[in-house]
Amino acid sequence: MTAIADGSYDLAIEELKKAYAILPHPNVLYNIARAYVDIGDLENAVANYRRYLEGNPVDRDDVTRIVGALEARIRKQEAQLLETQQVQGGGVAAGAGDSGGPRTSPPEPLPSDQPHEQGADRERAASLPPAAIAPAVVRAQNPREAGELKTEAVFEETVVTASKAAQNPVDAPNSTSIITEQDIRLSGITKIPELLRRLAGVDIMEVTGAHTEVSLRGFNQRLSNKVLVLVDGRSVYVDLIGATLWGLLSIGVEDVERIEVVRGPGSALYGADAFNGVINIITKQPGRGGSGFAFGYGDQSTSHGSIWASGREKETAYRLSAGYDYLPRWSREVPADRSDLHLATSDQDTSQRTLRLDATVTRQFGKDVKIGAQGGYSSGSYEILSIGGEQDHVLGPIESSDLSAFLHSKHLEARAFWNRISAVQENNAAYLGQSLLPARSVLDVVDAELRLVDEFETGRGVHHHLQVGVEYRLKSVQWTYQAADEVEHHGGLFVHDEVNLGARAAIVGDYRADYVPYLDRVVQSARGSVLLHPSMQSTVRGIVGTAFRTPTFLESYLDIPFQLPITGGALLTRAQPTPLQPEQILTAELGYLNSQSDYFTVDSAFFYNRVSNLIELGPSQAIALADVAGQSVPTGPSSTTGLYPLFVNGFENQCQVYGVYGAELGLRTFPVEGLDVYANYTLMDVQQDNSRCDASRLNDARTSAHKVNAGIQVRTTLGLGGSVDFHYVSPEDWAEQVIDVQRQRFAFQSFHLDAYTLLNARIGYRFLREQAEVSAVAFNLLDDRHREHPFGQVLDRRLMGFFGLKF
Repeated sequence: MTAIADGSYDLAIEELKKAYAILPHPNVLYNIARAYVDIGDLENAVANYRRYLEGNPVDRDDVTRIVGALEARIRKQEAQLLETQQVQGGGVAAGAGDSGGPRTSPPEPLPSDQPHEQGADRERAASLPPAAIAPAVVRAQNPREAGELKTEAVFEETVVTASKAAQNPVDAPNSTSIITEQDIRLSGITKIPELLRRLAGVDIMEVTGAHTEVSLRGFNQRLSNKVLVLVDGRSVYVDLIGATLWGLLSIGVEDVERIEVVRGPGSALYGADAFNGVINIITKQPGRGGSGFAFGYGDQSTSHGSIWASGREKETAYRLSAGYDYLPRWSREVPADRSDLHLATSDQDTSQRTLRLDATVTRQFGKDVKIGAQGGYSSGSYEILSIGGEQDHVLGPIESSDLSAFLHSKHLEARAFWNRISAVQENNAAYLGQSLLPARSVLDVVDAELRLVDEFETGRGVHHHLQVGVEYRLKSVQWTYQAADEVEHHGGLFVHDEVNLGARAAIVGDYRADYVPYLDRVVQSARGSVLLHPSMQSTVRGIVGTAFRTPTFLESYLDIPFQLPITGGALLTRAQPTPLQPEQILTAELGYLNSQSDYFTVDSAFFYNRVSNLIELGPSQAIALADVAGQSVPTGPSSTTGLYPLFVNGFENQCQVYGVYGAELGLRTFPVEGLDVYANYTLMDVQQDNSRCDASRLNDARTSAHKVNAGIQVRTTLGLGGSVDFHYVSPEDWAEQVIDVQRQRFAFQSFHLDAYTLLNARIGYRFLREQAEVSAVAFNLLDDRHREHPFGQVLDRRLMGFFGLKF
């Protein structure tokens, strides 16, 4: 674009073609056409405008008029050329020219076909008198007749999650990372949470073949509940248990354009559950990317399939997709020869089997207004590692449905969605004579948000980007192991103001107040950021923020008997008489981001977190006669399991306070075209304050002290491409509750996990003009067998082959 501004059109067209070959975007075709207009090569201008129109852009009518005018200009030029040749040569052979339409000689090849050559019109103009080329000169002197250049930075990375508005990462008020479409394709990974392992500050824990838990900056657990996961801004947080069931999403990796990860407190914008960060999965826009399918098959019948279609009809665009996934267990938990157990399912090799469907439709009204609707559905079976005595747990059949609608405009943003999860669940195995604890649950969540957006100035060089929003959420739960059906009405109000003090500094403030019905009070959270820009593409960022997580339905209203080894006896876990307090975090952070160079990006952050009031299962207490007499516990066996309560416990706020000192250092470099290299390091030093606890409390770091990620991506003009990703996680100790058989109660026990390394690799070949691709993918290529949780399954090597086709 700089070359166009300088009048270096040949160089500009050459560079734009290279850009389009690497990452196609319709705006690039438009600008190529526009540059051809400026040099008078109208035939190639028309060819590129027409290719731009194939995507049915918003300005289709305007560009169609431009094409008509250019074709009329071409006909006029050819008529003038014919007349000039007749005057100079005394006539031409019959049929040598035809003023009835455009020339039929082929225009220059379109982008990505071959290097640019001079257009036919320009070569011809050099040998003709001024009168013959006057139309081209007129066109060049009146470029606005061909439309304005599209100057949006279409290849520049943007994030929307940090402030709910599109912005450059250097302007984001939080530390932000992006998984790009290229990262996803070249990795070959089909499990969305596993894609995040490459990022600094992210904890990934594979516990079953289906179940992967993700946390940011520590505090991972069997049901990780401290990260808010979104799909296009729609929460997929399962409020019943406080976790994300990634395998139940109605989208596959082929539907994902990018994944944005915001590290640090997010409650000031997103409310409860954005405790230590937000992960936003951005799907591909309807109308772009065409149609296609992909299929993969590997060890132990691991299968992945996706098919999608995308198109546009005038202002209406759509994207449809469907998929299937089969994931085996990493290791079988119950040997085939166990006769003392009865099982929930005879298939002890399957961890996940799901079918998914998704559809999105959008319609554009003018330049600034877009409305859309989305619907998704998935069903199947799903294995998780649950809490307390319920470890290997089977959900199935399980169904997940969602509907959403949105309105985007210049000053008003509106969104509403409905999520439903319905599941039958039970323990995978139990001793003969004991219960599998079968249950059924239905969770409905309805959410609506309205935001007002405005930009204004309050002084010279003081520019505000202001957002004010309100949110309402209804949660309804029906669950077998709950004393009664529960319905909660939540409300939130938030304000976000980004104040730019000239080009070199900005102050960002966020405040939110949430009404939590379980607590019957308002919980407040705030975040403030100061950004200094030493250069236009670098930032020094200082952040102070707070966040909270409210108790889930599982923690608040649970009433479930856990089977004890003694026949007929149970530990009754139930809601506590004293309400749980929300988990709290206070963060201070200093970060630096530099993407000034075209050859590398540096990202670093140093932070301190103070974490308190974490919620956990409390110690069990033997039931006394006084409890029975006071009717605080049931006096007879459970109506669902027939078990007699011998002990009782419930969730409680931890007495421990954690101080976390951390550092994240990352580098990504692009030394030559087609080669990307990245490396990052995460340090976590967790200090546990037990001064408010009794002597029985164990230290629990909640994360590894050191994590190292590194990788390389290669793309070649021959169609070959691939990646290698290396991950190292240092040893760690976990404190988990287990049954003390002698004392017939739950007690904390410390478990040591050794360090492990993962080496993942992929190689692929693209052919048929890069529309088809075959590839081979290896997970844990070195076969470093390890557990990522004390009760998790043993991970081994997995190999898969893939074939994909776009059309």
